[in-house]
Amino acid sequence: MLAAGAAAASSAGKPHANPQNEPPFSEGTSRVVAVEPAPAARAASLAAATAASSRSLSKLVASVKNAVEENRLDIYLQPMVTLPQRKVRFYEAVTRLRDDNGVILAADDFIGVAEGAGLIGRIDHAVMLRCVQVLRRLMVRNKEVGVFCNVSAGTLGNPTHFAQCLDFLEANRALAPSFVLEFKQATFRHLGTTETESLAALSQRGYRFSIDHVTDLRVEPRELADRGVRFIKVPAALLLDPRQSSASDIHPSDLSDLLGRFGIDLIAEKIEGERAVVDLLDYDVRFGQGFLFAPPRPLRPDGASATGGTAANAQESNGPNGSGNTVAIDNSVVDAPPRATGNAALARRAAGPN
Repeated sequence: MLAAGAAAASSAGKPHANPQNEPPFSEGTSRVVAVEPAPAARAASLAAATAASSRSLSKLVASVKNAVEENRLDIYLQPMVTLPQRKVRFYEAVTRLRDDNGVILAADDFIGVAEGAGLIGRIDHAVMLRCVQVLRRLMVRNKEVGVFCNVSAGTLGNPTHFAQCLDFLEANRALAPSFVLEFKQATFRHLGTTETESLAALSQRGYRFSIDHVTDLRVEPRELADRGVRFIKVPAALLLDPRQSSASDIHPSDLSDLLGRFGIDLIAEKIEGERAVVDLLDYDVRFGQGFLFAPPRPLRPDGASATGGTAANAQESNGPNGSGNTVAIDNSVVDAPPRATGNAALARRAAGPN
């Protein structure tokens, strides 16, 4: 009896061979145990990944630099139309870059790299030159057409690069009423002293501004108007998002009227469906841009030539490939505006209905 009790006590004091929270292992089955890499191995792996990323970045920087030096910057045009008439009123010049292998890079893919490599000033200057050439040809038949040209924050903040652009714009200031310079919303929200002075210099020469890449509807129309802003582009999805009514100080349906009081026109961009157009008309949005109307299409080389003689024939391909088609400068589709815009919008609204 005593021996049996001692054996039982001894058995109770030992842990079970197969606890309930562990699966049993049959004979011949091996348990796989995850072994954490040694610190040295982890460091080597991280270093290898960093080196690969650095090589990829260096390759992209070299590709962008080569493209700039070899003038492999292409201009694509996307129209902005009146609503609901859908008549072309403006064009936005969209920049694309062809790398060493002929692969087309969108602006979002190379702008950040170009800014970091100090190339953005040269890109902006080259794009401005092309945009002015495009605008001159468009205005041969219609004086009311306008072109939007994107400018980076890096150019505004670099005195050397900005001075070069300013000299060019000064020489072409006669086109200022039709040549709109476009900046990101983030640029206007983080203006330093240098950037503010650069904007003032442009405004003094008669140039007007547009804001795009809008991420929220918290805007100060009076302040923007004082700085020379005459257009604001807002994604259609953002305007029609019901959550924006509580996230901003004004309901989206009232935004167009509010901006109009200060001479600023609202443009709904990235419109992709007919339903969005119907809803935007209820918001009194009078300009639209997006794939529903036309994708950005590359400009044919002869279309941007300032010395090409007579204006190009009005041709724009509407084939199934969309943005893959080329487009000549299309003068005939640019209609005179049914309403005043920019500074004239303020005067029109102040006068009230006829």
